[in-house]
Amino acid sequence: MLLNSIIIENIRSYTHEEIVFPRGISLFEGDIGSGKSTILMAIEFALFGLGSQKAESLLAKKSESGYVVLEFSVDSEKFEIKRTLKRKSTGVNQDPKNSWIKTGDGIEPLSPSELKQRVLQILKFNEPTEPTAESRIFRYAIFTPQEAMKEVLGDSRKRLGTIRRAFGIEDYSIAEMNAKEVTSQIRLELAVLQQKFSNIIELESQISESEKLVIELNEELAKKQNQTRVLKEQEDKLNAEHKELQAKNNEKIKLKARKENLQDRIDSAKIRIERIEKDFASWEDELKENTEKLGPLLEIKSPPISKKIPEIVSEIKKFQKINDEMIKLESERKGAEEDIIRLKENFGAKLDLKRESLQDTLDELIRERESLEKFATEIKEKLEKVNDQKIQKETLKNSLEKEIARFSQLGNACPTCKQEITEKHHHSLVDEKDIEVKSLTRELHEITESFFESKEKSKEIQGKIEAYEQEILQLREIIPRVEEYGVKSARENQLGTEIKGLQNKLQDSEFEGKNPVEYLTELKDNLMKFESVTDKIKQIVETKQRIERSIIENQKEGEKLEDIILENETELKKTETELISFEDIEQSIFKVEDNLDSLRKEISGISNMVAASQEKLHNEQEKIVQNQKKITESRKYESKFKIVSQHKEWLEAFFVPAIIQIEKQVLLSILQNFNETYRRWYSILVEDPTKESRIDENFTPIVNQDGYDQEVGYLSGGEKTSIALAYRLTLNSLMRKETDSMKSNLLILDEPTDGFSKNQLGKIREVLDELKSEQIILVSHEKELETYVDNIFQISKQDGISKIARMS
Repeated sequence: MLLNSIIIENIRSYTHEEIVFPRGISLFEGDIGSGKSTILMAIEFALFGLGSQKAESLLAKKSESGYVVLEFSVDSEKFEIKRTLKRKSTGVNQDPKNSWIKTGDGIEPLSPSELKQRVLQILKFNEPTEPTAESRIFRYAIFTPQEAMKEVLGDSRKRLGTIRRAFGIEDYSIAEMNAKEVTSQIRLELAVLQQKFSNIIELESQISESEKLVIELNEELAKKQNQTRVLKEQEDKLNAEHKELQAKNNEKIKLKARKENLQDRIDSAKIRIERIEKDFASWEDELKENTEKLGPLLEIKSPPISKKIPEIVSEIKKFQKINDEMIKLESERKGAEEDIIRLKENFGAKLDLKRESLQDTLDELIRERESLEKFATEIKEKLEKVNDQKIQKETLKNSLEKEIARFSQLGNACPTCKQEITEKHHHSLVDEKDIEVKSLTRELHEITESFFESKEKSKEIQGKIEAYEQEILQLREIIPRVEEYGVKSARENQLGTEIKGLQNKLQDSEFEGKNPVEYLTELKDNLMKFESVTDKIKQIVETKQRIERSIIENQKEGEKLEDIILENETELKKTETELISFEDIEQSIFKVEDNLDSLRKEISGISNMVAASQEKLHNEQEKIVQNQKKITESRKYESKFKIVSQHKEWLEAFFVPAIIQIEKQVLLSILQNFNETYRRWYSILVEDPTKESRIDENFTPIVNQDGYDQEVGYLSGGEKTSIALAYRLTLNSLMRKETDSMKSNLLILDEPTDGFSKNQLGKIREVLDELKSEQIILVSHEKELETYVDNIFQISKQDGISKIARMS
């Protein structure tokens, strides 16, 4: 891989810079803190993303976004990469919308993680593609910060870790670490498993105790069940005895009920006999009373009439209707007489006039009134016309008088053209106007007289109209009253005729001179009285016959009841005799029931004990089953414990030692080449025949001087830098051999001469020539290196902003 160019925008202290990387050796020099390392960080960010770096530390503090565009070549094919950082409210992150790679086929937008995968594919780096993973090959074959290398040399754990990562054999240490972690987890699992089967002995002891208790409970249950069986037999005997006694008691109850029934029959029959005897006395009194009532009733005779009551009632209604009609007519005639008297009092002799004559007079008056009203209207119109003429004449007169007055004021001037005129002409004009005024005055006098005459005539006509109106009103009031008077008089005569006809109907010789309604009502009452007496006689006769029949029937019933009483008394004595044999039956039943209660309580108590024992037996049997299940489960854990223990033993005794031994052998195979390469680089950098350096089996640099080994920590700064650079160049040389894509010789050295003396600085040229790399980038603040390089870039910082200038 070779670098072609880079564009840096808002990255750390850079606002915008573009660098074209030439072939050969290029030196980027500048003061400490000027921004040299930022260029190297930007290159690594463009290729592999953030890795372990924080995005916040790369993006310029006051910028919302920044980016790096890197162009590089692999096997003569050019590639261009862009990565962008964007600040959001949640922090700084890579912007997936502005991330791409440009190839010969064009621009391909990729997410940050996809871009890293694509770069690793192009570089043929067989490495993890996780976004946080650093590139092992890039870090140890191309670019390792010098300070980071010094730190590695000072820490044996980091040093071996670096060797493992550099040569891709960290899997052995990871496997060892994972195996130890697994072993630790197995120990924990074994402790848990051991805890799960540690209760087997206790469970077996519990099962043994439960089995003994089960035997005891079964023996006790057998005894209790036998005892219950004996008590049940006794209960059955008592139940049979109780049933027999209960049957006898039921018989006794039936006899008692029969006795009470017989006694009730006897008592009922005796009560019935007593009631019959009382009825006999009552019936005799009733017969006597009815006989006494019958005599007077037989003396009453029937009225001498052939009509029946309904016919009489019909005639009463007919004559009552005539009476009601007469009363109604009399009332109406009286009202008519009162109306006629009132009309005569109000209108007197006018009522005798004919209605046609009055109507003719009314029509004549209306015609006269209409004629006068028409004449009055004509006079009114004439008055209005005369008044209008009067107003016109008065207006004209006033106008002429004003003109005469104005002529007098003007003197001899013409009122029209205002020119001077003669006095004669002036007087003639005034005289003409006076004549017109006098003529108008006469006309006004005539009009006024005519107006007053017409007004007097109008008043006269209006008086006649009002008189006609009064007469019309009187006639209009009288005509209806005349009509009413005629109608009332005719109705009064008609009512008198109708009343006389009704009176003739009521006067009949059949009613013996009485009012027909009164006569017929009296006749109806007598007939009803006779019919009532007849009914009473019939009732008395029927009652007498009924009483006689009842007496005969009750005599027979009394004889029958006496026979029943005798029969029931005989049966009652027999029942009382039978009851004597059942006197002590209740006491026997009570005694048997008490014995049964005691026996049942005893059985219940034993049954409860049996139930409790059975439940206890069931619990113990269930406990045995559960404990056996627990033992079975614990045996499984015990078996698993043995298997897991074997795994642990295999890991500890075989796997981990084997991994350590394999890694050791691999490291020893690497160590020989590493030691030879390191000693070569050391001999170039350090020209001291008294000193030599080698790499031990832990890849620790050992310095030997005059036969004595020295620790690196006690060496000078320049010596430490020489050892670190030799170590770093050794890594670079060996890594190039293992990575196909790194044979194109790109090398980046960050502060490789920090702490070198001037004599040591002279060795850099020899080192650079030995490397034979097509492209080497040096980052240093040592100006002495300018004579050893092909290209020089000056980096400076002003007001916090870094700038790059190519010097040669």
